[in-house]
Amino acid sequence: MSNALDPRPTQKTDSFGCSLHKLDCDQRIQGASIDFFRKHSRAGSPGHVTMPESGRGFLVGLSAAGGHRRRIFKGPGSSVHDFAENTVYVRDLSDPYAADLEGSFDFILLEISKATLSQLADGSGTAAVTRLCEAAGQHDPVLAGLSKALFSSLGQDCQPSALFVDQMSVAIGVHLIRQYGDGRETGSNRRRTLSRRAEIRAKELLRSRLQADLSIADIAAQCNLSPSAFLRAFRETAGVTPHQWLMQQRLDQARALLLNSALSIAEISAACGFADQAHFTRVFSASIGTPPATWRRMMRS
Repeated sequence: MSNALDPRPTQKTDSFGCSLHKLDCDQRIQGASIDFFRKHSRAGSPGHVTMPESGRGFLVGLSAAGGHRRRIFKGPGSSVHDFAENTVYVRDLSDPYAADLEGSFDFILLEISKATLSQLADGSGTAAVTRLCEAAGQHDPVLAGLSKALFSSLGQDCQPSALFVDQMSVAIGVHLIRQYGDGRETGSNRRRTLSRRAEIRAKELLRSRLQADLSIADIAAQCNLSPSAFLRAFRETAGVTPHQWLMQQRLDQARALLLNSALSIAEISAACGFADQAHFTRVFSASIGTPPATWRRMMRS
């Protein structure tokens, strides 16, 4: 009788069954309603992956590059699916999963709970959403654009702002519900704006937090709305999203400080709530057309 331990090293895997040692990129952005992951391997797909059932909700995978293939095993059979760039799969995490992955491997993964589906549906004009319908290899340019924009905001030294992540989470969640959800339109998806009182309150909250992050949920609660309903109503009222409106306020304050103070560019960046000086310079240049230091010299000359 022998109980000798297996001397072979156990390969560590992530929460989706991928071997960690095969991943060149393993990023995560945690939103209030959706968790986002970027998984990439220059050496290609990680091979066979398995994942036990769980109550975590649903997983949506977006292929950021073409040339991926996977054989998915379900019951006694299997099916093969090819993934071009910007194609997706949707699966229920309450089902066990096993697949053989081949070819390129560059995916953005979105994990969304069943509770979040219900909450987002309440404010998006869709009722009775209980699940996302399974898909494999379906082209989804809208999800691709939103997801890639979110990860493009991920700098080497800083995370994107919580307000921006929340805003993108709501927009992506509503898209998933309408594209893959099993609910129905309620007819209440007509254009709605904020009341004057709610608009003033929302903008006051945003102005009061120029130097810090504020979540969509926090502002929505003050307006007695769900996050998705608030985001739609704010955009209809102000013509821009809350994050875009906040960035404009930060730029207005930055211009005033550039003109009327002796603060350095780095100090103004911090005072106005930008992630760092590089972020401030990039946003200012994109909006004004010239870097802040150059703009200051021009305006003072």
